[in-house]
Amino acid sequence: MNVHSMELQAIKKVIDLYIDGVHTGNTDMLRKAFHPKAMMYGTSSNNVTIVEIEGLYNFIQANPPLSESGETHECFITGIRYDGYAAFVEMVEEAAFGFNYTNYFQLLKIDNEWMIVSKSYNATPCKAS
Repeated sequence: MNVHSMELQAIKKVIDLYIDGVHTGNTDMLRKAFHPKAMMYGTSSNNVTIVEIEGLYNFIQANPPLSESGETHECFITGIRYDGYAAFVEMVEEAAFGFNYTNYFQLLKIDNEWMIVSKSYNATPCKAS
């Protein structure tokens, strides 16, 4: 396997940790995906969220896991770009906590491991609250 394919697989593996962690409510998986100082930025119905990544972990812990909620949670990676030690992943996330998301992840390769250093998103309601 060539280096480019190996890097893309390693980046996807980090995003899969995010997907599985959110789906199952497993914050330990999420912590493996994110740098400890990562930030999260988002918009939903004209409300802006800017929080340290602990805010995501707290939200996940405060809600029932999507795997048990009955929502048809699905994620689709729509783009991955990387150059050297920096990467960008775009992902559509459907039916998560009453919203559909477009997520933008920024990753850095730190100590030979890819980690998400920031997540930005737009959330659109997918069902009545």
